[in-house]
Amino acid sequence: VHHDIPLIGIDDLKKILPLGCIPVAVELVEGARPLPEYTHPDRALYIFGPEDGSLDKEIRDWCEDVVYIPTTGCMNLAATVNVVLYDRLAKGNNTRSGP
Repeated sequence: VHHDIPLIGIDDLKKILPLGCIPVAVELVEGARPLPEYTHPDRALYIFGPEDGSLDKEIRDWCEDVVYIPTTGCMNLAATVNVVLYDRLAKGNNTRSGP
């Protein structure tokens, strides 16, 4: 069975933020919170930086939270997404409502 996954291009993330979602940047930068200590929002929009760079400061500043995965070395984007989503799932109902 073949399924199409729709892709959309956008110019401004701020314009497509779903109602009630909290933007969370995942980035290894000064001031980011370690993922093991993070309590995920009930509704989150996770924004990951590219493998060959980082998120613009404007995007990081717009996000309510910035988290990082404490590790030695670097991780590729797919592994990073996998770890963040697993962390959210593993913590179960340990999420917070609203900002």
